[in-house]
Amino acid sequence: MNTMGISTDPALLQVELSQNLIESPSVSTFMPEEEASIYPLLSSNTNGTITPLTFSHPLTPCIDNDNDSNMSTNLCNEDGKVETSSSSGSSSGIGISVPSDIDASTTLFNKHSYKHLPNNNVIQDTNGHGPNGNIPLPKDTPSFVSWNWPLIRKCTFFVFMSSLLAMCAIVVAMIVTLPNVCNPKTVWYRGNVFYEIFPASFQDSDNDGVGDLRGIAKRIDYLKALGVTAIRLNSVFNSPHYPEDFENVTSLKIIAPYLGDLDDMRQLTRMLHSNNISIILDVPLHPFIKELGESSGGLFNNNSINENADDDQYEITTQRQIVVTKNLITECLQYWLEMGIDGFYVKGLEHVQDIENLPYHLIEWKNLLGMDKVLIIEVGVLSKLSLSQRQLALMHVDLIDVHLDVFAGTSQLEKKLNTLMQSEMRPSKSGVWIHWSLGGVDKIRLTRNQSSVDFTLAATLMQLMLPGTCNIFYGDEIALQAAYDTLNEHIETKHLHHLAVMRWSFNDSLQFTNRETLPWLPKSPDVDFHHLQYIKKMIALRNRSPSIYKNAICKTDAILQNMAIRRSHDDILVIERVYPRRNSFVSISNFGRKGVTMDMTALYYSGIVMLNNSDQKIYFSNFKINAQETIIVRLDK
Repeated sequence: MNTMGISTDPALLQVELSQNLIESPSVSTFMPEEEASIYPLLSSNTNGTITPLTFSHPLTPCIDNDNDSNMSTNLCNEDGKVETSSSSGSSSGIGISVPSDIDASTTLFNKHSYKHLPNNNVIQDTNGHGPNGNIPLPKDTPSFVSWNWPLIRKCTFFVFMSSLLAMCAIVVAMIVTLPNVCNPKTVWYRGNVFYEIFPASFQDSDNDGVGDLRGIAKRIDYLKALGVTAIRLNSVFNSPHYPEDFENVTSLKIIAPYLGDLDDMRQLTRMLHSNNISIILDVPLHPFIKELGESSGGLFNNNSINENADDDQYEITTQRQIVVTKNLITECLQYWLEMGIDGFYVKGLEHVQDIENLPYHLIEWKNLLGMDKVLIIEVGVLSKLSLSQRQLALMHVDLIDVHLDVFAGTSQLEKKLNTLMQSEMRPSKSGVWIHWSLGGVDKIRLTRNQSSVDFTLAATLMQLMLPGTCNIFYGDEIALQAAYDTLNEHIETKHLHHLAVMRWSFNDSLQFTNRETLPWLPKSPDVDFHHLQYIKKMIALRNRSPSIYKNAICKTDAILQNMAIRRSHDDILVIERVYPRRNSFVSISNFGRKGVTMDMTALYYSGIVMLNNSDQKIYFSNFKINAQETIIVRLDK
């Protein structure tokens, strides 16, 4: 030990060492059989050769290997078990002989045997194995250790991937279904387009020469393609000689036999609703009804006592109930509401004798209809009322029908439009809206001769640029003219010639009636089906553009107009429509008979011409417009 530089002082080791242990042994001190094994980890064979010994760590399982030496096998099979020191709590592996009570077969054939661990108090499965093959576990081991973790990992991975794919699919579906734009919504009867039909002249289904309700049902695809939101049926009620005297109705609940019956009306209503088209009935009062009669205003308070109250106290609850005055009008409204009708245009109110009672009847009618149904009256009725009566009436009416005379000139149009925009019918957040009409059953046709075919298209496009709800009279979209009776064979119906039968494309196999039947009115001259595509595009543009279908810009502290007339002389009418964070549009209409070239750079610089098959850039420095033409331009920002 002195040769190793370690002190051999007995006082340091506190033990008595013999002299032979203090001195470093030499080779001669070993026994003869030990001379060849001077290395403590090497063993010698009888022939003197050194054979390395194979040792295994006390905590390492003994794995049999065919290439191992016999000494390795013996050492593995004769591993001692671990003795635990109770004083220190630590353990050290000491090689001892295998106890006799251990089965030899277990030692020989168990490839993963931990003989240094205690073999008592173990947990085994039904096959006598622990959670990791043949490894036994103590009884205090948690139960989750014995779970099938490979299977759990596979299931967890599958659930995770499935959830991830499902979330990705949901996100993709939401992105696909998102609308391209987010426009402000309005009630269905505000800002949209109505289509007015005289049923006897639209489509004949039974080949009797008179149009009917079933014929309208056959043309629903046409109405849907046109893009209208609702149809207005003129008088469908029975008269002594329908359709020649359709205005002289004898009942407000009986349909004219020429048009069909109640089942036909129900079927038409269902088909229209299935195509997202509403149906409105005209209710002509004059000359059938001359007085409105008394009305309580539609509401009264009904007081009821709460029976659950204390004996000395009681609670009175006030409920608003609808009062229905029993008269022909309310019975008519209730009757057709049950049939699924979506609104009414009450006509002829200006002729009733007790017009001062009208506001109270309007309250009653509107409460009867509800908020999702539309009530329309004519603007001329308001002039018959006092200021207070007019204000009360406007609070319970949805649309006011206003007729525009486009033949009066652009100056008169500007004056009328500006007057209406500043009147009691001016745009508001929840007030009445205007129902614009250019034609009707009591108006002459826009197309009066072949030279005014383009005028009809120009006027209709201008109408579709106005704020409010637009009403297109049947046939105006194709420039339908009045019945052509050169021989005066239908002189008795001359006052109805503007109600000429509808003309359909020659490519359409279904015409107004069959070839063997004459229509109830003579046919009109040729129409221009080329105009139809422009009307469809304009209605589609209106439906998707808040700048056009909204009648005002509603802010928290103010209501701003979104229409301005920029020019109204020399037969030129310029209408501009705007809306915040949306495209602005302008319509330039030339109602004159000559083309015009003008410089409009003081108002606009450039834009895109709409309604064409391709986007056409236009500059206002040298703006050209033909006679009887309307050009719709989307202004550049």
